[in-house]
Amino acid sequence: MSSEYETTRTKYMINILFWLRVTLAVMGGIVATFIFDSIEGEDRRWASIAFMIILFIVSIGIAKNMKMRLPRSDRKKLVTTGIGSYVFLYLFSWIVSYTIVNINGNESGIAIPFP
Repeated sequence: MSSEYETTRTKYMINILFWLRVTLAVMGGIVATFIFDSIEGEDRRWASIAFMIILFIVSIGIAKNMKMRLPRSDRKKLVTTGIGSYVFLYLFSWIVSYTIVNINGNESGIAIPFP
């Protein structure tokens, strides 16, 4: 009975970790649009990528503090859970929010991609 409870609790905590990383990625991408606005060119891109990595490391710290009882063979789940979704959602939300903030449209408000 205790084993079943621990298994269910671990799955629940891993699910929480996944959604935490998804939320952190979307919020981080939007925040990166504004905090790196003053940086120009290639440096903005590298600053945002460094920010993404820092946020991911913070999420690993949060995962370690969640007190999940994982077997030694599953410890890598703290790092690998949601990493693909995290990276792609961070980049997607950063690009979309940057595009929306820096849109240059005509009077109709519709953006023209080519001048």
